Amino acid sequence: MESVVSARAFVRDVKRVIIKVGTAVVTRVDGRLALGRLGALCEQILELNNQGYEVILVTSGAVGVGRQRLRYRRLINSSFADLQKPQLELDGKACAAVGQNGLMAVYDILFSQLDVTSAQLLVTDNDFRDPNFRRQLNETVESLLSLKVVPIFNENDAVSTRKAPYEDSSGIFWDNDSLASLLALELKADLLVLLSDVDGLYSGPPSDPHSKLIHTYVKEMHEGLITFGDKSRVGRGGMTAKVKAAVHAAHAGVPVIITSGFLGDSILKILDGNNIGTLFHREANEWVPLTEVGAREMAVAARESSRKLQANIINWHFGYEFL
Repeated sequence: MESVVSARAFVRDVKRVIIKVGTAVVTRVDGRLALGRLGALCEQILELNNQGYEVILVTSGAVGVGRQRLRYRRLINSSFADLQKPQLELDGKACAAVGQNGLMAVYDILFSQLDVTSAQLLVTDNDFRDPNFRRQLNETVESLLSLKVVPIFNENDAVSTRKAPYEDSSGIFWDNDSLASLLALELKADLLVLLSDVDGLYSGPPSDPHSKLIHTYVKEMHEGLITFGDKSRVGRGGMTAKVKAAVHAAHAGVPVIITSGFLGDSILKILDGNNIGTLFHREANEWVPLTEVGAREMAVAARESSRKLQANIINWHFGYEFL
């Protein structure tokens, strides 16, 4: 398989790194903030700051935190009769407004304990339509990083005009994975790390014992061979969204690594050149020969090709009958 040295050697030249942490990492199963994981993340960022890296954080979790808080408020303000009625789903934008406040308060407390200063930047997709905004964004981030302040980005869901994230999106960004990818290009990052609740991209659902971790993603080899499982228990898109964002950023020249946010030192290991997670790189096909496909991958590819061919034949047959 690929050489660790050749595939991860580029990390020696990384100076500016963007870290995106997903809702499944930020929160526990019960919806409360995962303080242990957030603390480990902040400690890693402190270490990176001390080593001279410029660190930008993109965080999810505001909606989840706000939903948990608003459910509690609704509970204590409801009568017994009210509780017997069907409970309507809480407004997601209200959840975002309440949750963002709490989420940033936790980050501020954790970073303050480590003598690190953080800054909040909330954006919407419409903001990036304005060239003046993009220029000012770069200037603000450059100023913050020069002072070793950690910029923390999140989509401003509370005032976003988007109704359906995937159907009617602007195409600029549609979740925090694509936002992180966009920022990696806008802010000229050297590396984008997407932290997930699994160790990386697998050839099939991570729960399937036959699934294998893909250390280096090669589009020509893996695009049609991967079977995605269910999306994350929280968040919007799960691994599908992460892969899409990673492919986009890597194609534009920013390497991306998807790895677990449950490990206390995964980011530090990545920047030490360890072969963890899944790497997306523009030159990946030069490191992994396309002929290195196992028997299972070949069988899956043959099956998919057969299905496509069968579908084309059926479409042609029915199309011919209706002529």
